[in-house]
Amino acid sequence: MSPLRAFRFSVFALLASFLFVSLSSAQVPTGRQYLDGTWRMQSSCQDSAKAEQISTVGFDASKWHPAEVPGTVVGALVTDKTLPDPNFGMNLKSFPGFVMDNRGVFATRDMPENSPYRCSFWFRTEFSTPNSSKPTSWLHFLGINYRANIWLNGKKVADKADAAGAYREFEFRVQDALKKGANNALAVEIFAPEKWDLGITWVDWNPTPPDKDMGIWREVFLS
Repeated sequence: MSPLRAFRFSVFALLASFLFVSLSSAQVPTGRQYLDGTWRMQSSCQDSAKAEQISTVGFDASKWHPAEVPGTVVGALVTDKTLPDPNFGMNLKSFPGFVMDNRGVFATRDMPENSPYRCSFWFRTEFSTPNSSKPTSWLHFLGINYRANIWLNGKKVADKADAAGAYREFEFRVQDALKKGANNALAVEIFAPEKWDLGITWVDWNPTPPDKDMGIWREVFLS
């Protein structure tokens, strides 16, 4: 290899290494504690416990469905095999609440009377925070579809009148509710988008899931 070519190769390798380090740093911002992973999920029509109970450490959610966050309600029910694989045969048509006809796009119609997704669904997790000198003050949601009541350690952080919008990002000051250096419980009661809400919509040849993609579809973290 000629000296000039060797020099060019060295410069390219240096730039590539710098770019890789920069991208890696951008992907994992410092000062954040991500709460993604396996939560527990249940319909409010199946478990009528009060929000203050559900959002308390030690609440028994062992009979609830496991649910990956980010994720949706139907996605979780498919993963734990409550519902069959929607990509096989005509399985999707067998899902409770599924609508596919020529009367208009399902996303802009009311939920059927017999749909299980007329009920809100709870997503719940427990986590610990480090006992550090830097206070954790904010709880962030990068995507909720569509409305949510948010509770932390028995205290209501946000109301569905304010936490609404599939494409909005939310941050809530939680310093007073968060327990530093201890276990915490976070519970999110989610409501599916209603008629004419700007939700995550689908086209006629790619059918809308019967829950209209209700869930926590982007990351959740503390900062």
